[in-house]
Amino acid sequence: MNELIPFHQMTSEQFLTKLQTQLEHRHLLDEHRNLSLSDCSEQEFLEFFFIEKIFSHEKKLSPHTIKAYRSDAKTLLVFLSEHKLSFRDIGYPEVKAYNKYIREKYAPKSAIRKLEFFRRLLDFGYETQFYQVHLSTWISKPSAKKGHYIIEETRSEAAQTRIQVRELNQRDAEYLISFFPKIVKAHQNREQLEKRNILIGYLLYTTGLRASELLSLNWGSFRYNYQGYLYADVIGKGNKPRTIPIRDETKDRLFDYRKSLGESTEINPEDVSPLFFALYNKKKPYEDKKRLTYPSLYKIVKQAVHLAGKQSKISPHWFRHTFVTMLLEQDVPLAVVKDWAGHSDISTTNIYLERVNQDHSHRHLNKVNLFR
Repeated sequence: MNELIPFHQMTSEQFLTKLQTQLEHRHLLDEHRNLSLSDCSEQEFLEFFFIEKIFSHEKKLSPHTIKAYRSDAKTLLVFLSEHKLSFRDIGYPEVKAYNKYIREKYAPKSAIRKLEFFRRLLDFGYETQFYQVHLSTWISKPSAKKGHYIIEETRSEAAQTRIQVRELNQRDAEYLISFFPKIVKAHQNREQLEKRNILIGYLLYTTGLRASELLSLNWGSFRYNYQGYLYADVIGKGNKPRTIPIRDETKDRLFDYRKSLGESTEINPEDVSPLFFALYNKKKPYEDKKRLTYPSLYKIVKQAVHLAGKQSKISPHWFRHTFVTMLLEQDVPLAVVKDWAGHSDISTTNIYLERVNQDHSHRHLNKVNLFR
């Protein structure tokens, strides 16, 4: 009977019985009744790693995070295949070779993530007796520059680089958002698509929402406080809830969008239908609301960037950096910015403040009397 019950619906007794039977049948328990993968196949080892270390926690992983884990696993598998190695062949020289390969091929932040994935895999192997030694001790991660930067080569013949901040100034941000509705080419639902796109631009720019947070918004995510101001309740990184105030300009575009869809503008906290959904080739009433995906959002931003003739590397996340920097430049308290941005630690917010202070350093220098 238990065979037909999903794990998450089982009682603790059913779950224990099921797990005992499975592990004992596959000889995956040692004499201390600890999980032992010393004799399992490499496929089983990788499967158990993902089950126990990647998908076991209660937090729901975003599609972006899942994609990153799969990419990290693929990078390791490709390396092993190219060098005719298996997981069981991994030892000190293989760890050092993979470490070197990753550090040379990827930018610091990507290299750190991929080596962290490798470290977790090796630690899991040691914990489950797949590996007899603690191999992860030989991993050496690169250091990454803190903050929101991209590095570009200034000259192909030299190693000199320049740091470019991944954010927009106020004028460029407003100019770019004006192109969000202009990219719409479809005739069906044209008005709705245009109003949807301009709302997306305003939400990115005036709330600092992460792309995943914006796409997760429902109509019920919005509410009025007792003073009559509109707020959005979002579930952020690490499954942490936070509340963000909505500016009147954004509120107006939110209601314009809802009206264009023929939807009610009455705030309803019980409404869990997605705020943004695919509109192409859809007819009223919009019953089958498939939530807008990140590739679709990314495409909207990229097409607007292209039409506006702006820097091609601009992505949805640039608006988040822009929002945080503009708040700090206009003296919004650091703690308030931290809460609005959903930073887990104020040191992250402080990175922005340090750069804002650097950019304003000329103000102090000009006050200094250096010449008589």
